[in-house]
Amino acid sequence: MGRRKYTLIGAALLVIVLLLWWAGIEDVLEILETARPDYFLMAIVVYIASLITWALRWRVLLKSLGVKANFATILEGLLVGIFINNITPGARGGGEPVRAYYIHKKTGDPYGPIFATVMIDRLTDVIPVMIMLILSTVYVYGLGSMTLMVTLLVLDAFFVGMTLVSAGIILSERKTKSILYWLYRQFGRIMPKKAMNYEEKFVKTVEVSVPQFQDNLRILLTHKKAFALSVSWSFITWTLIILRSYYIFYSINSPIRLLDIMVVQMVGIAVGMFAVVPGGAGLIAAVNSAVYVLLGINKEIAVTATLLERLISYWAPTIIGAGLTTRFGAMVKKLKRKAGDNDINVEDENKT
Repeated sequence: MGRRKYTLIGAALLVIVLLLWWAGIEDVLEILETARPDYFLMAIVVYIASLITWALRWRVLLKSLGVKANFATILEGLLVGIFINNITPGARGGGEPVRAYYIHKKTGDPYGPIFATVMIDRLTDVIPVMIMLILSTVYVYGLGSMTLMVTLLVLDAFFVGMTLVSAGIILSERKTKSILYWLYRQFGRIMPKKAMNYEEKFVKTVEVSVPQFQDNLRILLTHKKAFALSVSWSFITWTLIILRSYYIFYSINSPIRLLDIMVVQMVGIAVGMFAVVPGGAGLIAAVNSAVYVLLGINKEIAVTATLLERLISYWAPTIIGAGLTTRFGAMVKKLKRKAGDNDINVEDENKT
């Protein structure tokens, strides 16, 4: 799997090189030479703000179930989850159980309730995404772009279907266990040694925690205040995501309509779900650039803006998340070693 992973990453980098060649490297460099760092800095600030609002959304759900995690821990958990998602092909769901596990180890609270908050956290994203999909479809229809309109209509149907299927899975104990084991196998393909070390504990956790998860999921779904607050934070987060790209275009002196960015973000979500490349790296940049071009933006501007946006939203958090994941792994090993030493001491005392 390691060889395959590096092959896919290499393919992603090749796609980026081809993108630059297609747009014209000289043209891209010329655009960057006249770029405005103040707007690029604003894009970075907006991205950080979107992470903060996401953490606030998750904190609402955690607090509603009595999980006492401080804000810094929640933010770290998100970054660890982002890192795992960004190196996981396909639907990028591998980071969800990992970020739940991170909070579980940091707080000592049961895994089941924490994972329930992760699932509801993802569910609250569905509402703004569905609304933006509908708005994007209407907007593209008004532009007269049949290719994009058909693409968005397919995405509309896909998200409705996925929402119904997801609801059926998370409300079923048997199906939830099946999905968790599948996600763990995906994690095992990326990090086989770590997965092997955690396998026995993971199985025990799933068998004990899934029933807890089901109970707490139902509590969250009926907790009107927590659910409404988390949905509100989700709308704010998505607004900031769109503003991030908006400021990036301004940083290269190319103003853009917010609705154009919304259309590209919606198409990018689907590409990320089906991409065989970890995190959709390269492929998402290519598709996003193509959609911008279909919306009437020059290819050199589209490619430059897309690569800058991916630098902020993909590469930077991946690097930070990798560091946090490594530190977390070292912490878990230290705790295990300490627990082993304590067991030895207890045995020695019993012998004496």
